[in-house]
Amino acid sequence: MSFREDVFAKILTYITVAVLLGAMLVEAFVIYMERREQERLEAEAVSAQEAINELSAQAHSLADQVEELQEFQDNWEDFVILTDNELCQKMREDLYQRPEVIPQEAQEASALAQEADLLGETGEDSGQEEASGQEEGSFRRLSLHFGFPSPENKEWLLPLNLGNEPSVEYLFYARAEDAERGRYIDILFEVPVNRPGGDPVLDEDGQIIWECLAYDAGLGWTLYTPPEEEAEE
Repeated sequence: MSFREDVFAKILTYITVAVLLGAMLVEAFVIYMERREQERLEAEAVSAQEAINELSAQAHSLADQVEELQEFQDNWEDFVILTDNELCQKMREDLYQRPEVIPQEAQEASALAQEADLLGETGEDSGQEEASGQEEGSFRRLSLHFGFPSPENKEWLLPLNLGNEPSVEYLFYARAEDAERGRYIDILFEVPVNRPGGDPVLDEDGQIIWECLAYDAGLGWTLYTPPEEEAEE
């Protein structure tokens, strides 16, 4: 074999080896990518299974809650009335025009609660005499303008026992507000009614009787005693 043929044969050998190595590298790369894809799919499958298990647990929890809510609804269906009931809306419209039924003591308690909040924010530590002076002057400094929101807003007046047929009074939860000061008073009202029929009892002026039982002006719930009852005692 001549020198030229020998060189040519070696070149062909090198080319063949290079092609084979390239094919092996391509095959190895394909196998590597397939394994990575398989690992990714397995990880996604595990994650999906965990999500399914979690959703299944949540579904069981929601089913239990729905069952509890249904039981609650069944137990109280005869005692609860929707807030958009015609009578409830009538009471809401009446109370909207009756800010005078908000006890003065509740409004004064709101002023005290605001004073306490301000003292808490500033971190002042006043003595008893100074605190007493602040209480006496707080009502003069604060302009109290409590009233009831618009009747279109149904959330501020909620019936508590309109469905309780034997009862001779209705109970209402109401929230009065002083928009200028951003203060609220939660009030529990009792409205006497005539049975049968359930029409509210009217006073001598032909107005619905709203009797305050308790209020929370920011200092906790307080039982309310009308001034005339205090005078009798």
